Amino acid sequence: MAISEKMRLFGQKSSWIRKMFEEGARMKAEHGVDNVCDFSLGNPDLPPPPKFTEVISRVATDERPGV
Repeated sequence: MAISEKMRLFGQKSSWIRKMFEEGARMKAEHGVDNVCDFSLGNPDLPPPPKFTEVISRVATDERPGV
């Protein structure tokens, strides 16, 4: 299976997201899971503020073209 040179190089490099994830894992091991907030993958485990839910519901039900 042929892959482009660009994709081959991507596979050889470590991404900054991966580095942040690894640093979060290291800090959790050092300081304890409850003492480290790791948002490296963009998955906060906090509920969104009520305003977010209100706005997303309003936008999702707006039937105007282009909205």
